[in-house]
Amino acid sequence: MKEMYRIALFAILGAAAFAQTDAPPAEKPPEGLEQAVRTRVTEFYTMMLNGQYRKAENWIAEDTKDYYYGGAKPEIHKFEVLTIEFSDHFTKAKALTRCMEPVVLAGFPPAEMTVTIPSLWKIENGNWYLYEDPDKISNPSGLRSKIQAVVDGAAANSPGAHPALPAMPKEMPTDPSFALGKIQVDKTQVELAPGEVEKVSISNASTGPVTLELGYPLRGIEAKLDRTEVAKGEKAILTLTAGKDPSAGPYYLRVMPTGEAIRIQVQVK
Repeated sequence: MKEMYRIALFAILGAAAFAQTDAPPAEKPPEGLEQAVRTRVTEFYTMMLNGQYRKAENWIAEDTKDYYYGGAKPEIHKFEVLTIEFSDHFTKAKALTRCMEPVVLAGFPPAEMTVTIPSLWKIENGNWYLYEDPDKISNPSGLRSKIQAVVDGAAANSPGAHPALPAMPKEMPTDPSFALGKIQVDKTQVELAPGEVEKVSISNASTGPVTLELGYPLRGIEAKLDRTEVAKGEKAILTLTAGKDPSAGPYYLRVMPTGEAIRIQVQVK
């Protein structure tokens, strides 16, 4: 059921991306520019196709890397880059890519579904990198907007109609820290030798339950959570076990519904 919802969301987002009628560009891009972007997009989706998620980080803009590390990666079986649309004097671009993704539903045979996914690209140091809208990163899952909408709706009601309600704040904070940064770890760095085990305690100091999701793996290191659902005030334990040939690097956990990424640096002895 969770997979069905994920697929449905992709379909809705894809449909929304095409609901608008795009006006023709005022001028044509310089010769070779569209092909340069198309090549970068093709390279990125080829790595998604092959499951080379760590290698793909070299195609991600610096301000988007933490968001990429902590996010779910698409599982695709085939793709086709459709269109490239430029903006900001040809320094940014939006690529539309048709992807074939697997569909897994309980009680039904495996199937595939075609979705069209938009991606944003910008030029940095002479090359094109995938990036995410800064507002989406600072307002993960629309959390800040949803809370603001609830507050605005409650404040719009007549105070006399709900005398038991506490006074609503006149303004909501614009800094997302009012909802973010409430998940803490007791270690931000661990050191492992082959065969060794390290445990990291993860505490939930937020006002409600959260869900933890494992990021994509480090080669030679097994990661396990003793629980994925962590209630307010409770803890979860992440166990990292090194194999015969472990790799150093950052390991990420994803926190939902906020969409935060928790980074744990892994060093190898």
